[in-house]
This record gives sequence, C-alpha cells and structure tokens, in this order.
Amino acid sequence: MTDFYAAVFGAGPSGLSIANALAKKGKSVLLIDPYVSENAPGAPAGLVNPATGRRARLSWRSRECFDALNPLLDELEKFADNDAEPLISRSGVIRPAIDEKLADNFLESLEKYDWPEEWIRWMGPDEVTEFNPEIAPNHGALFLNNGFTVFADRYLNTYRKYLRVKLGVESRYEEGSYQYENNSGTFSISLQEEQFSAEHVIIAAGFNAPRFEDWEYLPLHLVKGQIVHFEADRKLNWDHAVSSMGYALRRGNRELVVGSTYEHNFEGLDTTDDAYRRISEKLENMLPNIAKRVKKIWQVAGIRVTTPNKLPVIGRHREIDNLCIYTAMGSKGLLFSEYTASLLAGHILDDTPIPEELGTDRFHE
Repeated sequence: MTDFYAAVFGAGPSGLSIANALAKKGKSVLLIDPYVSENAPGAPAGLVNPATGRRARLSWRSRECFDALNPLLDELEKFADNDAEPLISRSGVIRPAIDEKLADNFLESLEKYDWPEEWIRWMGPDEVTEFNPEIAPNHGALFLNNGFTVFADRYLNTYRKYLRVKLGVESRYEEGSYQYENNSGTFSISLQEEQFSAEHVIIAAGFNAPRFEDWEYLPLHLVKGQIVHFEADRKLNWDHAVSSMGYALRRGNRELVVGSTYEHNFEGLDTTDDAYRRISEKLENMLPNIAKRVKKIWQVAGIRVTTPNKLPVIGRHREIDNLCIYTAMGSKGLLFSEYTASLLAGHILDDTPIPEELGTDRFHE
C-alpha cells in the first residue's frame, strides 16, 4: 500500500487545483514545491476575464470554468480570517476601445459569440466617461460583469493553507523528486530527509514542467511576462479592472498593478527597463492622467507556459500510465484551473475522457 494516492509537483494554480479535486474525493495527496510557502510573496494581482485578446473572444468553456471557480472562491473567502485583506475584487472589467479597430472588434464579438446575457454589455463613449472619467478617449467599451481581480499572492497562500487545514493535504515546500518503480507500478518520492511512495505522480510545476525529463516530448513554449506595481499620489475612485491592450488592476486605495509584457525570447527572470517603459506606455494609453501621478513600487517577472493551441495540457504520459501532467495554463490559469482540474481528476479516478483539445494524446507521434 502506498503512502499517498498522488504526489503533486507544483503548488501554483494548477497544482493546488488538482490537489483540491483529488482530496475532495477522499484521496490522500502530497503537495511538493520548493519555491513557495503559505506566506510566499508573489504577483500582487491577476485578472479573470472571459473576453480575450484584441478581438474579445469568448474564452474556452467559460461558463463551465466560472461555475467551477466561483464555489472555490466562496470557500476560500469563508476560510480566510474575516479581518484579513480581501482575496478578490468582484468589481467587473471594462475594456475600452481606444481606437476604431478595437471598437469594431468588440462589437463584432457581441454578435459572434453566444454570450450569457448577464455577462457583458456595450457602453457608449459618454457612458464610459461618466463611469470612469480617467479612462482615455475612446469609441465605447465592453463591460464584463463577471470579470474580476484576484489578489494572487493572498489567494494562493490562502489556498495552500486551506488544503492543509481543511482537506488534510500533506504540503512540503522543499525540493523533491520521483522515481517510477517498474516492479510495483508505483513511485518512490524523495524529499530532503524523507522517502514516501505514491500511486500517481502529477507534474503541475508550471514553467518548471519542461525540466522533468519524462515530459520533454511535449511542445511547451515559455513566455516571460513582467508587471509593474504602482502607487498613485492620491486615492483612486474606482474598483473595477481596466483592460485594453494591457490591464490596470486596483489594489488598495492608491495602488495599480499594470501589465503585461509577452516576451518569447528571453535569457532570465530579471526585470528590465524596456519592459518598464512598455508597461508605462500601456498605462498611459488606458489612463493617461493617472499615468502622470504614479510611482513604481515593484516590478516583477514571471513565466507562463503555453501550447500550440493556447490551451492547457492534461493527461497521462505516453508510456507510464499513472504519471500525469497538468500545465500550460498560459494567461488563463486562474480562470481555467478548477474546471480543468476536475477533468483531470475524473480521468484519473474514473477514466472519463479528456477533451481532445487538452489531452496529451494530441502530441503523440
């Protein structure tokens, strides 16, 4: 008998979600990540927005993703200390069309996609100005009622604590490795000073996933992104997120988190002056008056993982049946995480099929 049903490598959005999905089914889970903790620093804010890109495309299986994510957010908010700072801001997302082409794209999106009626609406230029006078001159805007800001550092740290306290997940924030045992068909898990066994191993290590040799055959692409945390010289009088060829997210009374760069060729995770310049330009394009009244608090870089079809990859290894992967969430990790975790958990537990567009089979020769 193994010590754990599953050992999950990675305690970011993917790893936490699959650990949650399995633990709620009564399965024992070992969570391993040397780079985080329950008090780890991290990105100050992230955006959950179903209208993606310059064409405001309705993102993949949005309703299912929101239906899976919202109950978790409710649980985490109840679990968090009532006096603690908020984990999320459900204040909506405005997408101003700062040029005519964006306006055409956004209006086309309203007709092209099957939007739930309560999710989205069009705002004319005068309505935008009344709604938020700081937004740049525009040709109207989309307003996403169900879009929201996640204070990512608080959210992830609370989620890690919730899994340990409420669901009994064994969490180890240290280096670990695994070895498949052919004779038993299980895995030996080596930590710094302990050894465990597990029936399954799930690699949910984000940008570190390609470093696991068993998954070198997957066409995973790394994209560096930088964001800047600003502070304004006085209180900002709105709560919603602004997204238009960049995003500006509210945090606290005077703070804005602005991003992001998409760097496909890079050498390291150092922040750069060029990225700061480009992000400052994004802020000026969205909120020109505010851009003159802010100072930089912090600049941070991270790495996203993507696949050729820009969707996550979940499923089994082509040779080791109980070795699985869950990665390549791209910029939609917060939105996709709980729903795609439920798909992977169903596949592991009950052998339910994984959608072809997500499965590892799409990369097999």
